[in-house]
Amino acid sequence: MLKTALKRREVFRNLERNLQTIKETVRKLDPHVEVYLFGSTPEKRHTYSSDIDVLIITEKEPARVHFELWKAGIKDPFEIHVQPREKLHLYRRKAKLVKA
Repeated sequence: MLKTALKRREVFRNLERNLQTIKETVRKLDPHVEVYLFGSTPEKRHTYSSDIDVLIITEKEPARVHFELWKAGIKDPFEIHVQPREKLHLYRRKAKLVKA
């Protein structure tokens, strides 16, 4: 458990670098992609047991996006939500979105 907490602490400390990796990876698939953070992380309410919610707006196949991010090393604690543009309004209604 301590090992997991220490790993997550490093992920949170390097959040900007990890977000940059996410953006670069998904832009290779779709140059028009939009990437947002939501949930406890952008609201500064997260703990080391929190996940990092990332919304990716693209028309690309979600499985492909997840696979490419996995290959780039984006794993736990990232919770990746891949949605088409027409679903963006649903997330805006439920959460505060912060463009990454």
